[in-house]
Amino acid sequence: MQETDRQREARKRWEIYKTAGQQAYLTGQLVQSELSWLSSLEEAETLGEHSQQLVISLEGLSEIYWAQSKYAMAAPMCRRLLRIYETTLGADHMDVAVIANNLAMLYHSWKKHEDAERFYKQALAIKQQHLPENHPDLVNLLASYARLLYETNRKEEAELLKANTGAFGQTWKRSGSWTAMK
Repeated sequence: MQETDRQREARKRWEIYKTAGQQAYLTGQLVQSELSWLSSLEEAETLGEHSQQLVISLEGLSEIYWAQSKYAMAAPMCRRLLRIYETTLGADHMDVAVIANNLAMLYHSWKKHEDAERFYKQALAIKQQHLPENHPDLVNLLASYARLLYETNRKEEAELLKANTGAFGQTWKRSGSWTAMK
C-alpha cells in the first residue's frame, strides 16, 4: 500500500512530537511531555488503529499519566493498548502480560483492588507460561500481587505468594513490540 503525502507529513509531525515528549520526560518536564505525547497521539490516530506510532503514543502517554498519578486518564489508554495487543499479538503474548501488569499496578495504586487483581492474574497466567519461576519479572509480579492480597486482608494467600518472592516493587514497562504493530 502506497503511503500518501498526508500520511508522510503526519509521520514527520508525529516523530517531532514523540521526540519532544521523550525529551521533556527525561528532564522532568511532565506537563510539557504530556502535551507533546497528546500531540503525537493526535497525529498517530490518522495512521491507523494498529500503527506503530499509535501504540508508541499510547504507551508514552500512559507512562506520563502514571508518573503524574493521573490514573483515570492512564487507564483508558492502557485498556486500549491491551485490546490492540491481544488482537494483533494474541492473548498469550508477553507484551500483553506487560500491559496487563501495568494496568494492575495502575489500579493497585488507584486503590481499585478488584480491577488490579484481575490484571495481576492475567499477567501472571501469561508470564508463568513463558518465564522460569525465578525470573525477576515474575518474582516482582508475584510480590506486587502478594502486596495487594495483604492490603485486602487476605494474609494467608499473600503468605503463600510471598514465600516464593524476594523483591517488592515494580516499575512501569513498555511492551517492546512496536515493530509488530505495523
